[in-house]
Amino acid sequence: MDQVISLPALRVNPFRDRICRVFSHNNVFSFEDVLGMASVFSEQACPSLKIEYAFRIYDFNENGFIDEDDLQKIVLRLLNSDDVSEDLLMDVTHHVLSESDLDNDNMLSFSEFEHAMAKSPDFMNSFRIHFWGC
Repeated sequence: MDQVISLPALRVNPFRDRICRVFSHNNVFSFEDVLGMASVFSEQACPSLKIEYAFRIYDFNENGFIDEDDLQKIVLRLLNSDDVSEDLLMDVTHHVLSESDLDNDNMLSFSEFEHAMAKSPDFMNSFRIHFWGC
């Protein structure tokens, strides 16, 4: 796992630990796991596959939903800061939920997340990692 997480493409990614957890088996990478990870993050991967893996990466507590705690962790990692006011964090979290939580249960199901990502024009371009100069 240490060899994979220290790859230059992952070393700077704020979600590197989650990426490795989702793509490995018991924190051990096989060659096939690494190929699968590179495939999902390639430009050629289909949107539905990217969305599926994004959901799994962002579901920090692995409860099958992206809830408020998950969203707060996502925001903090994207901002690369622990110095974000609680008010701002709550505002961003509530805004995301108000836009994407279709059944108003304060969490995103996979279908709600999929719907939101399908409307995001930047998702496909931003959910890429260039491994080994590919």
